[in-house]
Amino acid sequence: MASSLYRPGGTLLAVEIALVIVAGTAAGFLVWRLRRRHSGVPRGWQTAQSAAADLHRRVHRCIDRARRDVAHAGARDAPVDKLIAFVDDLELQARSVDTQLVAASRLPSSARERALRELRYRVVEVEKLATRVSDVAAELTGPVLGAADAGLADLRLRLDALDQAREEAHGISKPEERPGTA
Repeated sequence: MASSLYRPGGTLLAVEIALVIVAGTAAGFLVWRLRRRHSGVPRGWQTAQSAAADLHRRVHRCIDRARRDVAHAGARDAPVDKLIAFVDDLELQARSVDTQLVAASRLPSSARERALRELRYRVVEVEKLATRVSDVAAELTGPVLGAADAGLADLRLRLDALDQAREEAHGISKPEERPGTA
């Protein structure tokens, strides 16, 4: 018994279903992207190529990365309460930078360039701090190398003591040869 997809015109039905799926996925993606929009920032900045929009995306990308790294560390049972507070503080700074970016984007050309140059330094500072938070989160989930070093040192001492004991035991079991006896 043949399915309706294999009848003449059935491929048209399959194409229509595929198009509906693609359109639904694209619509879902757009809704998701629009919901991520930061308040007070022009909607077009998500894709705009202006310097202000680029700085806006950079500052929020580093905050998002730091938040993701802290969440990853928290999922591995690391103590991340202080790091969450740091990321929240960085987000407040990013919103402040956003407000200044929006104001700077409305300035005339020469004043805008000067203001954006100053804001770029602030964005770089937020990026550096967010990277430090991410590094601390990574260190919290990494192996504790000091404990491994202490364990290796303990093993080394025990093996040295064993070697010394063996040498002493061999020294006791071997009769000393006296000169003139053979």
